[in-house]
Amino acid sequence: MKKIALFLFYTLFFLAMLLFFTPKENLYYFGEEQLKPLGVIIGYEEVIDHGFSLEIKDAKLYVQKIKSANIDSTIIHTFGVYNSVDVENIVLDSTFEQFFPPLINHLSLHQSIFSPQQVIAEAVGDFGEAHATVNLFDRNISVIVKPSKLMLSRYRNTLRQLKKTKE
Repeated sequence: MKKIALFLFYTLFFLAMLLFFTPKENLYYFGEEQLKPLGVIIGYEEVIDHGFSLEIKDAKLYVQKIKSANIDSTIIHTFGVYNSVDVENIVLDSTFEQFFPPLINHLSLHQSIFSPQQVIAEAVGDFGEAHATVNLFDRNISVIVKPSKLMLSRYRNTLRQLKKTKE
């Protein structure tokens, strides 16, 4: 029994150290390079490795060379069986303000090994609340939006573009 417990301890310790010493910054920059051909550039960011997580501060997002958003803070947790990304204070560029409220307070993405084909996203901001499910295999996105009073009053045209279903 002692040998089994010792084996389990060493296995868990090895996995924990593997996660701790994974070159997360290099993986981040590799992912950034994979986004460049799609026209998505993340610049001016500060990348900090915290051992079990990676923090990205003060990033600026450009899509097709157009400044799209400022992102205050992003924390990425990669545990293998459960991965998450938490983004705080996304401020959209003023060019998008006529279509969408500029501030997204919090965005959270989760993926689990028990459902590897799905990414769950939740967001809260000036637009209200949103819950999204992304199916990676089918390339299908389902978003449920609970619009705020601001969204209902100032951005009615954007809401009209969304497909409405009863649930």
